[in-house]
Amino acid sequence: MRAIRFFEDWVVIGSFAVIVIVTFVNVLSRYIFKASLAFSEELTINFLVVMTMMGAVVGIRLGAHLGFTYLVENAKGQVRWIMLITGTVLIVLFLAVLLIWGGEMTIAQAIRGRATPSLGIPQWLFTLSIPLAGLLGILRSIQALRTSLNEDTSAEAVVERLASEAAPTIDASEFSAGVRSDVSSDVQGGRK
Repeated sequence: MRAIRFFEDWVVIGSFAVIVIVTFVNVLSRYIFKASLAFSEELTINFLVVMTMMGAVVGIRLGAHLGFTYLVENAKGQVRWIMLITGTVLIVLFLAVLLIWGGEMTIAQAIRGRATPSLGIPQWLFTLSIPLAGLLGILRSIQALRTSLNEDTSAEAVVERLASEAAPTIDASEFSAGVRSDVSSDVQGGRK
């Protein structure tokens, strides 16, 4: 699962980096050379779709999507269990539609040899993110259900989990050791 997490994260990061770089270069080109790059919009839109689809999967993994959690968090026993399973089934059905129809669209584009207008990149390479996000989203939704059934889903627990995944944990001994070295360098004249 670590490899899948790595893939999801770096697809989002890479897509965002391409969007930022291409847009920045296009803006510079317009102001310096008074000419717009024809392919910039094509790349930006296609990578925005890729980033959105994979970003949604990352959001499922992190439990970061908006939702009406008050009822689920305050429900007890069988009622909570039914609500969690019903919600997950609905999400999985939606993602299955993305998987199936996105897969059909990707295959159709590959068979027809459809390419992007400016650069001639096969369009199916970008469209592949739709069924892939459907598949990974189903996987992450089922994982989230298992976690929700077995763990505390209160707001405090969710915030703590998100914080632990978003930032590396610092051991208290590492922090105090770093503070002591800074204090000793101040005493020795390292900082003024």
